[in-house]
Amino acid sequence: MHAVVLKYFLEVARHGSIRKAAQNLFVASSAVNRQILRLEEEMGTELFDRVPSGMRLNIAGERLRRHVAGTLHDFHLMRTELDALKGERKGHVLVATMDSLLIDFLPAAVEEFSFSYPAVRYSILSAVPSAVPDCVASGDSDIGICYLGKLPSALEVFAKAPFPPGVVMAPSHPLARKEMVSFDECRGHAFIQISRMSPIHALVQPEFSRFWDELVPAVSCNSTTMAKRMIIAGLGLSFFSKIGFMDELDRGEVVWRPLANEAVNAIEVGIVIPSHRSLSHVTRQFLERITRRLKQMAVAASA
Repeated sequence: MHAVVLKYFLEVARHGSIRKAAQNLFVASSAVNRQILRLEEEMGTELFDRVPSGMRLNIAGERLRRHVAGTLHDFHLMRTELDALKGERKGHVLVATMDSLLIDFLPAAVEEFSFSYPAVRYSILSAVPSAVPDCVASGDSDIGICYLGKLPSALEVFAKAPFPPGVVMAPSHPLARKEMVSFDECRGHAFIQISRMSPIHALVQPEFSRFWDELVPAVSCNSTTMAKRMIIAGLGLSFFSKIGFMDELDRGEVVWRPLANEAVNAIEVGIVIPSHRSLSHVTRQFLERITRRLKQMAVAASA
């Protein structure tokens, strides 16, 4: 029972927000708030400063955080040793995904899954969205997460959610005032490019292809992390799904606007698996966890 309370406490401390912690835990915000209040009552002191931006650990809370982190680390080591003795809860999860999901979505999923399966190993590959299905079809990965297009016959879509690419920019950007943005309106503004081949090039023709082929980026890189910093700094706009910017959108560091293109707005993010190859027990369990997380994020993104 205490493990649950402490897990809630760590999530709130990590995100500085009860709402964000609740999203990651797949529980109601009221349940997280209730557990934090009970923990503070049990400790006999407040653990957080309630500030306009959310929840910030105070001195007592930081002391407890260090203790809890150390305790849970020791617990995980012990559990791994016990699992090794029993030969249970082991396995190797192989995932191929587009880069934007490696910043928050998958790290949070692995952290959560490790509470129940501490002995599992992970191989997580970053790939351009168009290459993800081939990674799964070839057997190099068991799970793929990418924009959905035409898939090899050896794959099936296990879950999907509406996360179309849109225009991401700083709140001060001139286009931020618009409700929807066209490709032509993007032409006159600095663009942050993370791949020479657009992740949706094959999905949207021909209007997008003409725009992309004529594009001269202000910044070109192959890292979503760097692109985020450039966008937040106001150095340009870029095309991303909301799924890669949930925290930044929540904090008001960027804004997201849909593209004025029906084909783009119909694009979905999907979790794909092999249709003719059995998955291990732990891979199946991990698949269920990330499916719940994807659906939870889709609800949050539509709010």
